[in-house]
Order: sequence, then C-alpha cells, then structure tokens
Amino acid sequence: MLGFTPSFEQMMETFKGKARFLIVYITEAHSADEWPVGKTISFCDQPKTLNQRIDLAKTYQQKFNSQISIAVDPMTNDFDQMFSAWPIRMFIVQEGKLVYKAQPNTEFYGYDIQELENWLNLNA
Repeated sequence: MLGFTPSFEQMMETFKGKARFLIVYITEAHSADEWPVGKTISFCDQPKTLNQRIDLAKTYQQKFNSQISIAVDPMTNDFDQMFSAWPIRMFIVQEGKLVYKAQPNTEFYGYDIQELENWLNLNA
C-alpha cells in the first residue's frame, strides 16, 4: 500500500466529484510477529484489538499526510474474507455493485495502478 499512496492521492484529486476513494485497513500481510519480510515492510506486530488497528490506520494517514478516508476491517476480518483483499486489492463499486476488481499482473505479480486509472477515465 505504501508505494501506491502518492498515486491514489493524485487520482483522488483528478477524479474529485466523480469518484470517492476509500482505504480499508485489513489484517497485516507481513506482521513482524507472524510473517516478517524485513523491517521496512514488517514494521509492526499483528494487531490483536480493533483499537490497535485503528491506531495503525491513523499512524499511516498521518505519516503519509493522506487525505483518503480510511475504514478499518473489524477483527472478524469480514471485508478481507468477502473481497479477498489481502494483501492489497483495488475495487470499484458503483451504485452498490462491484464493477471492477484489480487482478495481479502475471509478469510481476503486482497491481498496475494505471489500469485502475484507465478504467476511471473511461467510466467515471
């Protein structure tokens, strides 16, 4: 998510009035106590309470001065389980219907933010 922050902020500005952006903070993909992959990515332990998740979401928003609203998945991980959002996934919902779900690029197994922007340019 960290690498996408500036791009999402720019898209939010570009599509102001046409699209709303929301980050949903889910379970940590690479928490230091469960699946560490280095200090930069595994910067915290897995939150054990909702308040810990909320605190991490606030820290993220402050650290990156993000203007994007953040929702926090409850400890039952309902959003993550419903949308298979782990570790990152981009969705577009229009009028209550899921109309776009980013798929990982098979070349580098990541997400192409340009694909999301292209969709918004054509459909927003």
